[in-house]
Amino acid sequence: MTREQPMRVRTAHPAPRAIAGLLSLLLLGLQGCLLQQTAGTAGTVRYVEIRDQVTPLTLYAKIGDEIRWQNLSSDAVRVGFLDNKWHDLVACEKGFTRFGGMDDFVTIQPQEYVSLCFSKAATVRYNVWMDARNLKGPMSPTAAIRID
Repeated sequence: MTREQPMRVRTAHPAPRAIAGLLSLLLLGLQGCLLQQTAGTAGTVRYVEIRDQVTPLTLYAKIGDEIRWQNLSSDAVRVGFLDNKWHDLVACEKGFTRFGGMDDFVTIQPQEYVSLCFSKAATVRYNVWMDARNLKGPMSPTAAIRID
C-alpha cells in the first residue's frame, strides 16, 4: 500500500516581492531625476571659459539655456555662488549636487566642466578661485550670468 504524500502549497516568500517593489520605486525615482536634469537642455549651450581669467565676466542667457563653466587651465578651479537664491532657479545641472543637495561651491578638474540650466529670469553672481585648494589665493572678479 502506498502512502500519499501531503500536498505542498508553494507560497512566494515576501522578501523578493519587497525587493522588486523597492527596485521599481528606485527606477521610477531615477527616471524622474533624469527627466528633471535634461528638461532645460532644449536651449542653447553657453560657455564660461576659465583659463588665467574668466571670460566672459557677464554672460547673457535665456531661460532654458545650459551654462557650462569649462576649466581650460591645467589646475583644478573652484566656482562659488554669492547668494543661495540660485537653487530655486535650477532646471538642470551637472556637477553641482552631492548627497542630494545643491552645492554653492564646486570644484572643476582641468579640462572638465560643470553646468546649470535656469528656469526663471534672474542674475546669478559668482567668483572663480584659480586654485581650488587655496581659497585665499587668486580669485576672479565677480562674474554674472543674466538670464532673461
